[in-house]
Amino acid sequence: MPLQSAEDRAASRPVLPEDVFFSTTDAKGVITHANDTFLRLAAMTEGDAIGRPHNVIRHPEMPGAAFHLVWDELEAGRPVCAYIANRARDGARYDVLATIAPIADGYLSIRLRPGVEELQGWVLEAYDEVAAAEDRHRSMGGTRSAVAERGADRLAAALAEHGYATVADFTRAVLPREIEALLRDLPPIDPDTTRRGALGVVLQAAEEIGRIVEPFAGRLRDFEQLAEQISAERAAVTPAIAQVAGVRRDLHALAGLLRDAAQPAAADQPAAADRPATDAAGELAELTDRLAGFAGEAVDRLETVPVRLTELQRHLRDLALRISMLVLMDTMVSRFTAEVISSGEARGTQLRLLAGALEHGLAQVEEETAIVTHLLRQIPELVEAGVRGTDRVTLRLDGWAARVTAAVSSGELGNRRGDVVALRDAVLAATRDRFLALTPIVGLSARLRQTPVRFELDEALVQLALVRGGVADLA
Repeated sequence: MPLQSAEDRAASRPVLPEDVFFSTTDAKGVITHANDTFLRLAAMTEGDAIGRPHNVIRHPEMPGAAFHLVWDELEAGRPVCAYIANRARDGARYDVLATIAPIADGYLSIRLRPGVEELQGWVLEAYDEVAAAEDRHRSMGGTRSAVAERGADRLAAALAEHGYATVADFTRAVLPREIEALLRDLPPIDPDTTRRGALGVVLQAAEEIGRIVEPFAGRLRDFEQLAEQISAERAAVTPAIAQVAGVRRDLHALAGLLRDAAQPAAADQPAAADRPATDAAGELAELTDRLAGFAGEAVDRLETVPVRLTELQRHLRDLALRISMLVLMDTMVSRFTAEVISSGEARGTQLRLLAGALEHGLAQVEEETAIVTHLLRQIPELVEAGVRGTDRVTLRLDGWAARVTAAVSSGELGNRRGDVVALRDAVLAATRDRFLALTPIVGLSARLRQTPVRFELDEALVQLALVRGGVADLA
């Protein structure tokens, strides 16, 4: 029965907003840890789950392509999220958004209820189409690996049709939206949960990290919008660079003509009236070369801007992903700690594993924040340096143009007059109104300078130390 069939979806086991749960596997996908919510939804005992391959809960209608793409990301060392339909041991279906990340000796998967219905909907439709194609290829004698490869190509094409060039792009875009939905719907932890002892300290510290992070997580959509704006406006950089580079080229060419006009005539050259040797032409060539140098400095700075904008766009989305991962890890620590307190069971190994993942998440947010902050400062500086270079041209332009015109009028340029006039007019046309093509990039630069990206880690690190200390000696 297709995953998108109304009958199958209606019979699914509900996953609630508070059902944030996890499991870990070794490098081959064998389950090593699972919390109570995982076991409840999968209708399994801990003995049923531990030591079994994770595909024990695979829904038979899930295409192999989905897992093929997930493993490609994990083996490349990248976190990945995917909408997954599972089948519990008792036959019930339950749908989750799984976020999987490499950890020491294996993988950590945190699952939550899908909260963005339109995203999940088209993904499940794509799964049904790919699964049907896999069945056809299999029936024609395709090997397991060939079926998976063909299906993965087809699923990757479906992602591309929806604007996700890679699985990594899908993860960067989807997880922040799902975290936004999670924070909107997630109920607070039961206030009756006892908070005494080491686990009480862990729970309180994890919740405090959540309070520190949530305001920043609330800006995930802002980061995505800025990334989209950069993508749309980056094209404005190309004509600006082309304009300034054209001015540099024309000035260099004009300086060459002036230097030629300044050379002494050889014995067999035309009379001095046609090709005079003049100090004025040589001085004008030097001035023109200086203007070309100023334009060249501007081009050197501006040519770096598109590269840095591309980096900024990627790192903004990486930052949103890392913040989302941090929120997810912290939520998992809080929920699992409350679960352990309520059950009275010893779960020190799992808590230490989650605390380590939380620490890694904080470090990654700190790293990405530093990169984004640097780029938000560097790009306006590059633009401003480029504009200063063009200003050094335009401030001298009137005097330079007057001297070129005088040289042309005096006849001292001989048969070079026509070429000099054409290049002079090209430079004046390109620089009219102070390089108008720079206006869009200057506006984008100003917006970047006004974009605050601050994440104060000091207090979060204090709370993380309490989490690590609280779980250090648990059985």
